[in-house]
Amino acid sequence: MCETGRRLKEARETQGRSLAEMAQQLSVRKVILEALEECRYEELPEAALSRGYLRRYAQILGLDPEPLLAEFPAKTGSRAANPTGEAAPPRRGLPIWFWTLLLLILIGAGVAAWRLFTIQNKPTTVEVAPPPPPAAPQRVTLRVTTQPPGARVYLDGFLLGQSPVQAPGIEVGERVLRIEAPGFKPYQTTLRLTENKDLSVVLEVAPPPPAASNPSPTPANPQTTPPAATPPTNTPSVVLRLEGRSWVRVTTANGQKLYEGIPAQGAVLTYSQPVVVRAGNPAAVRVTVNGQDQGVMGQPGQPITRRYPASP
Repeated sequence: MCETGRRLKEARETQGRSLAEMAQQLSVRKVILEALEECRYEELPEAALSRGYLRRYAQILGLDPEPLLAEFPAKTGSRAANPTGEAAPPRRGLPIWFWTLLLLILIGAGVAAWRLFTIQNKPTTVEVAPPPPPAAPQRVTLRVTTQPPGARVYLDGFLLGQSPVQAPGIEVGERVLRIEAPGFKPYQTTLRLTENKDLSVVLEVAPPPPAASNPSPTPANPQTTPPAATPPTNTPSVVLRLEGRSWVRVTTANGQKLYEGIPAQGAVLTYSQPVVVRAGNPAAVRVTVNGQDQGVMGQPGQPITRRYPASP
């Protein structure tokens, strides 16, 4: 395996992603990604198209494509007839005058055919392959305004700021948007970002809490006491603290994606249970469940999936 293929494969496996998943995201055949990782350049399409596949594959994995492209061969496609580079042994065949005569006959036939088509004035149809579609942008800008203004805007659990807010450089794909403001109902939705997006949200006023029933004692029944207050309900939480770099994916118990990406070192992600967490570098992710430190998720560089709370 060459250095380019080794770096591609290590980056993909560190993120816990399969070749089929990457092929679906890039809209290419799985065999092309296999050929790039195994350095089987003879199985790739023409060099210009193959270099484009390599560039997009490296960008999706978070790698700098330029060093990889520098090592990429200038030609790709089918193997040469003699891959060892040694001269082929001479072959005995028909005499040279035979081939000369055959060439003259073919040239004469070609000239006659050209004249025939010219006389009949039949146009020749030339099929031109359509140009490849332009690559979709990898980063977009999200602008959010709210009514009332000043609400806190979160994207995939990260605080973007208080509205109105503009967030450039967001990676395309599905993202979970959440907006919170005191006295208003939280707003949450899933956005599919493929281009720059302006979003305006009107928050609903939260209903007032129900009044507590606390009847006073009456003379007819002086021993009556008010009912006991209902204790507050604490939502079980899972807190992920990034102590290093790791790809992280968080989903609900039924598979709905809450977050996927590579958070910055020191980032803190908080979710309500139950959730399923998968990390490409478990040693960089420290988990706290209901305020209790559970330690890091696992060993360095060994992708792992854990469910919180753990299945009985």
